[in-house]
Amino acid sequence: MLEVLTLEEARDRLLNSLGPIANQESLDVGGALGRILAEDITAPISLPPFENSAMDGYAVSTQDPVFSGPAPYRLKLVAKSYAGRPWTGTLTRGAVRIFTGAAVPRGADSIVLQEDVQLNDGEIEFTVKPAHMRHIRRAGSDVVAGDRLLVRGTRLRAFELGWLAACGIESVRVYARPRVGLFATGDELREPGSVLEFGQIYESNRLALHSLAQELPVEIRDLGILPDDKETLTRVLEEAASAYDALITSGGVSVGETDHVRDVVDALGTIDFWRVAIKPGKPFAVGRIGECLFMGLPGNPASAVVTFLLLAAPALTRLSGGAARPPLEVEARLGETVVPPRGREEFQRGSCARDAQGLWVNPTGSQDSNRIGSFRDANCLIRLAPGTASLEPGTLVPVLPFDGLLKGGG
Repeated sequence: MLEVLTLEEARDRLLNSLGPIANQESLDVGGALGRILAEDITAPISLPPFENSAMDGYAVSTQDPVFSGPAPYRLKLVAKSYAGRPWTGTLTRGAVRIFTGAAVPRGADSIVLQEDVQLNDGEIEFTVKPAHMRHIRRAGSDVVAGDRLLVRGTRLRAFELGWLAACGIESVRVYARPRVGLFATGDELREPGSVLEFGQIYESNRLALHSLAQELPVEIRDLGILPDDKETLTRVLEEAASAYDALITSGGVSVGETDHVRDVVDALGTIDFWRVAIKPGKPFAVGRIGECLFMGLPGNPASAVVTFLLLAAPALTRLSGGAARPPLEVEARLGETVVPPRGREEFQRGSCARDAQGLWVNPTGSQDSNRIGSFRDANCLIRLAPGTASLEPGTLVPVLPFDGLLKGGG
C-alpha cells in the first residue's frame, strides 16, 4: 500500500513530475491576459525612452550664471515644451515652460515647479535654488533597452501587459492552454434539474471545480458523470486520456466497495500516490494514463474543493508553464475557540477580515467534508496543525486567502 504523504510531500512529488506542455502559440498582447510566457522578453527600448519632466513647471540649467548670485532668481522665458511636442532647441540661459511627460530640453537639468514661480511680462521669478535633476525622470529609470523585461514562466497579469505595451511589444509567445477533462463518478449522482429518487443526490462538484479552473490558464471541459462500473470507467478514461493533457475526477478514489477509479487508473497506467494527511481530502490520487496526468479528487464537495485548491490548481499551473509558487500565507487571530485536529493537518473554511487590531478569522460553521455550504462567506482556508489543546480566541493561526491559492502561481 502506498504511504500517506504530508501536504508538502504530495505537492513536491506532484509538481516535480510535471513540466509545461510542448505546444506554444503567439498572441497579441491584448489577448494574453492570464497566460504563461513561453519565452524571455527583452526590452526593445528604454523606459522612459528620453528624460522627461515629472511635473508641470519650468526647465532650467543649474549652471545658469544667475544661480551664482542671491535669490530671488529671474530668468527669461525662452520657449515651451509639451508632451509629444517637445522644444528641440538647446537651453543655455533662461527657462523653458514644460509640462508633465514632455522631453527635457538639451542643456536643462532641473525643473522648477510652477507653483513656486511668479510669471511677469515674459520672465519668471522664484526663490528656491534648483537642484540637479530635480523632478526629472531619467531615461531608462524603469527599464533599459536590452535588459530582460520578463522571464519565461511569468503569468501575464494586467501589470505585465501594460509594461509590454509601454515597450511597444505587440505580441508574445505563450504556452498553449492544457486540455483538461473533468468527470464526476458515482451511481447516486444526478444532474441538477432532474427528479431525484430516494438515495440520489444532485452532482455539484463539476460545476464548482469547472468554475475554479476558469481562474487558471487551462482549457477545461465538463465530461459528465461516470457510473460505478469498472468496464465503463476503463473504456471512458482510456479514451479521454488520449484526448486530454490532464483528467480530473471527483469520487471513486477512496476504499469503498464501489470506489473503482483508482484501480482502473492503476490498471491502465500508474498511480503515484493516493493518500494525503490532510482534512478534508485524504483520498487524493495522482497517476498517469499514458502521457495524460490523472488527478482523482475525493467525492465529498468540501474535500474536492480543498484538494483542488491545494494540489490540483498548482499542478495545472505547472502544466500551463507557470512556476506554481507556494500560496500566500498570512497570520490572523482567531475570533472564536477552535478545537485542533488529531492526526491530520486540517484546512477549515474561514472568513477573514481586518479591524483596528489587525486580521481576524472565524470558521464558517460546520466543517464536515460533505458541506459545500461551509464555503458560503468564506474567503480563505485556516491551516490547523494537529494538537491536543483548544485554540482560544486571539490565537494566531496561518490563513491561506483563496485569491492567493488560485492566482499566486506563475
